[in-house]
Amino acid sequence: MYDISIIKDIVLVVVSIGILLASIRLWIQKDSKNMVYARLHIAGVIDIACIIILLVLNQPLLALIYLVLCPFAAHAIANADYYDELKEKAD
Repeated sequence: MYDISIIKDIVLVVVSIGILLASIRLWIQKDSKNMVYARLHIAGVIDIACIIILLVLNQPLLALIYLVLCPFAAHAIANADYYDELKEKAD
């Protein structure tokens, strides 16, 4: 039982460091062409880290819901940005 607790703690620390590094990268990234898609990719990395945390904390149902809903949200954001760029080019 003690060994599993140590493994959970190590996974949480490693994943948390990954989330922090990805978040810092999102914060300092300068805006350029297609930056929304790059940010969505980094956010996807953070999403997977959060799913790992949920699985380590024995919350598989929440992890499954998160796994299903996050791609829909990312697609909606990317789709909105794509059509917004098309509208700007037409004007």
